[in-house]
Amino acid sequence: MSERNRPIGILDSGIGGFTVARQVQKLLPREDLLYFGDGAHIPYGNHTRETVAALARYMFDFLERRQVKAILAACNTISCVVDQCPASCPVFSAVQAGADGAARLGAAKVGVISTVLTHNSRIYPEKILAQSPQTRVVLSCGCPDLARMVEHSLGDPAGMDRVEGELRRELAPLVQEGVDCCVLGCTHYPLAADRIHKLYPRLALVDPAEEIARTLKTYLERAGLENPQEKAGTLTIYTTGDVAEYTLRARQVGLERVAAVEFHPPMELRSGG
Repeated sequence: MSERNRPIGILDSGIGGFTVARQVQKLLPREDLLYFGDGAHIPYGNHTRETVAALARYMFDFLERRQVKAILAACNTISCVVDQCPASCPVFSAVQAGADGAARLGAAKVGVISTVLTHNSRIYPEKILAQSPQTRVVLSCGCPDLARMVEHSLGDPAGMDRVEGELRRELAPLVQEGVDCCVLGCTHYPLAADRIHKLYPRLALVDPAEEIARTLKTYLERAGLENPQEKAGTLTIYTTGDVAEYTLRARQVGLERVAAVEFHPPMELRSGG
């Protein structure tokens, strides 16, 4: 297989990375995609940094054995540990993409909502402040349960109402502080973007899923690695979670050309991980 024909790998703690896959399908419709969602271990943001790194390496190895030409670390929490995950192909981080998007806005006061691990790492404030001279302050909020709530509430109006209540609770302090925009620092959160717009219609949102897809497109074009096939690419989904749920969620999110949804055994965690 030539390098141009190799697939793109996308990994996430669960279904949140479907937002990245959706954006890649829009921008690069001829690319074949391999998606790995580690549903057995969600939420990642409540694991230790060492455990997340081990889980990430497990998924990196899975994708590299399938000869992907690039890996998108769609999970913001995994993005905090990509430096501990050596790879033979380029790796693109959702956090870097989100920070780039926020920096381009040049907002004076930026808000970030993310998992607890991402928040505690301070990676978003550091990257945004380093890249945007106009930004004076970055206010970060760690949401311990929001990713799990979103993952399990798609297609359930009552569940999404609870998600909306959680969003109001987490975002209200940032809005009261007068943030000019908010980075959705977990790829699950764009799945509830309509609820955020309903609550705060004037709040500009930065979606790392859109940003990382654009970054990938630029890389493939500059490296001459766009897939030359004439037909549209396919998406194959692997999960350590429930295959039926992933099949349903893929349809609900609007993913196209899903060739298969398959189970892959999860990495075994030591007790306390």
